[in-house]
Amino acid sequence: MIELERDIKISIIEGKYKCISAYEIPKDVDKWLNCPNCHLKPLVWEFDNGRSTGCGCGKNEYDHFSIWAESIMSHVGRNAGSALEYDIYELRKNWNHWVETGEELVTRKKLLEEGKW
Repeated sequence: MIELERDIKISIIEGKYKCISAYEIPKDVDKWLNCPNCHLKPLVWEFDNGRSTGCGCGKNEYDHFSIWAESIMSHVGRNAGSALEYDIYELRKNWNHWVETGEELVTRKKLLEEGKW
């Protein structure tokens, strides 16, 4: 695990990732599959109003490929202030499913349409 995190940090320093510095190495990085295109483990950005991934695919840190999941605030807002049943692993599940199948379980467009932003 230590070697994996070291390798990811080296890739960040080398500029291989196409995402802003807010993206971080996931705590359970060993459970995330490598991107089939750039072969990097994804970095994640989880904040009140969103969750997304970043890897080496894209033009730059502002124009890059991402997998998305519902934010905690969206879930709480839809559930009368309750975080019960919030899936903290939804982003990882969506990413790994995309890696294995080429399809997203949840798309950003669907999240927006359903008010799950």
